[in-house]
Amino acid sequence: MGIGAPLESVGRPGRASSGKVVFLAVKQATSIDEYLSWIPKEQRAALERLRAAIREAAPEAIETISYQMPAFKDHGTLVAFAAFKNHLSFFVMSTAVLDAHEDELGEYRTAKGTIHFQPDKPLPDALVKKLVKARVEENEKKKSEKEARPRRPRYPMPDYIKRELEGKGLMDAYRQRPPFQQNDYVGWITRAKQEATRQRRLEQMLDELQRGDVYMKMAYKPKQEKRDAP
Repeated sequence: MGIGAPLESVGRPGRASSGKVVFLAVKQATSIDEYLSWIPKEQRAALERLRAAIREAAPEAIETISYQMPAFKDHGTLVAFAAFKNHLSFFVMSTAVLDAHEDELGEYRTAKGTIHFQPDKPLPDALVKKLVKARVEENEKKKSEKEARPRRPRYPMPDYIKRELEGKGLMDAYRQRPPFQQNDYVGWITRAKQEATRQRRLEQMLDELQRGDVYMKMAYKPKQEKRDAP
């Protein structure tokens, strides 16, 4: 595996082609500093400049290695970069952001949220900062939208379900199920409008807990507890 990234397409400005590029090296870095230490001096200088601009635009972002590439995370992956044999890549991770700044990209080649450039023609710092800040805003918006989504209602367990679980010796089996399954079972049973329906659903839950490998008539594979080696 290379220190760059998965094979990517390279095309003429603004468009991607089906051409392939090859990895620059065969090592796997564990940090951005290590990654940069392995690449040629000219490429390293261009990527160090890119790195500095990213950090200035997103000081809260965390540096990491993701998919063998130097990456920055802030409410999810923000941007990344990589060195390849014939070019450098700045992964903006957003076609929407690139499209919004299309006029500023000039002759730089782009492909699926990525900008390709040469070491002797690095990306302007101002453009990098603008793109990174746009990605920060995009990630923050996604985070806010996710938090605003209505969450599943929590259903307290009524006494009659508790009595049945304890009476059948299935309370431990119930508690070993994931929290969402526990909540779904209780909600599903208690939402029944007819007593006969409620009883039928209760019996199904008890049967599935007894069997251990079924959830709502679907196959379920419990997670195996990790055991210490002898």
